[in-house]
Amino acid sequence: MLGAVLLLLFAAYAVTTLAVAASKGWPDGFGDSFALWSWGRFVDEHTAASIYDPATLRSTQLALGMDPAHYHPFAYPPSYLLVLWPLGHLPGWAMCAALIVVTLPLYLWATVGRNWRSPALLFALAAPTTTIEIVCGQSSFLAAAFLAGGLRLAAGNPIVGGMLLGFLTYKPQLGLLVPVALVSARMWRTFAAALLTACGLVLLTTMLFGGAIWPAWAAALPAFSHNVPILSSKGLHLMPTIFGAIMQWGAAPAMALLPQYAGTAVAAALVWVLFRAGPQPLAGAGLLVAALLATPYAFAYDMPIVATAVIWVVAERHRAGDAFGTGELFILVLAMIAPITLVDTNPRYPLPLLSLILSLGVIVQRRRRLGGTGAAPSHAG
Repeated sequence: MLGAVLLLLFAAYAVTTLAVAASKGWPDGFGDSFALWSWGRFVDEHTAASIYDPATLRSTQLALGMDPAHYHPFAYPPSYLLVLWPLGHLPGWAMCAALIVVTLPLYLWATVGRNWRSPALLFALAAPTTTIEIVCGQSSFLAAAFLAGGLRLAAGNPIVGGMLLGFLTYKPQLGLLVPVALVSARMWRTFAAALLTACGLVLLTTMLFGGAIWPAWAAALPAFSHNVPILSSKGLHLMPTIFGAIMQWGAAPAMALLPQYAGTAVAAALVWVLFRAGPQPLAGAGLLVAALLATPYAFAYDMPIVATAVIWVVAERHRAGDAFGTGELFILVLAMIAPITLVDTNPRYPLPLLSLILSLGVIVQRRRRLGGTGAAPSHAG
């Protein structure tokens, strides 16, 4: 009964939000999609390494029709251009649509595997985080597919799983805890496959865009690191991270980073403990949640992995035939709906951050109850 009610509410939120976005048209209704399109178009018309020159990039974006009040520098690793460059050949609205059409099914597969007829698919599709990612016009479905898909395949197909995790290096802030998990689980083949894939991306990027692009990125990083807290000040309400919450309370960036580093250390320690028994579904769910606690810079559009984590937790409990406690249900429901509050420009309480902390606590407590003999089945299905 609770599941049916939630599904109806999620669907209503999705229909309403998507209708509003569609009424605004492209690019106004789809967040950062103009930025992604402009980066791909820039590489098609300029020397790729110059994308890290803010002045050159901005002049091109203004010529493409960017609102002068906006600012969209490119701070990602050059390997992200392997995704954006082909999309830049499309009209902007078509790029936005293609990104959703191609990456959403990948995310759904990473979440539910081959169980396309399961209710989990409907929850993944209707989850508020799915809607938020669509209207934000970002590429986080792809990042979620690489992270969750890599974890899904790691036990049964360590090489392919490692390759997917290696692809995640295009958005490295979400993969900070992946090495911790792989080393803890002693998954050396997966680790090697991920490392070789990352190196392959570097080589391919160099071949396509020239050897100067990596030094250009490295040279631009200090300036980006200095400006990110300032640039993020307008979007702090969109950040579910420890850093974002502390900044919203008025702390200086340097002071906000101190509790963030502490949170990163705790998240890493918990992931290490979860993966000691191997890459089981609960461990994977814990990593998906902990990934957002470990990084200072994540936004609402990065949260589809939270819906995946909740679905994996529910699936594990269903397979085990165990019921949830009232408190556990409350926390999991909160984790699904809390991202909606990120659209509030002046939230009173950091509910998304609180939901992440509580959800990770539920996962760790469940793992402790299972002990060494309660390994959940592989989620390769």
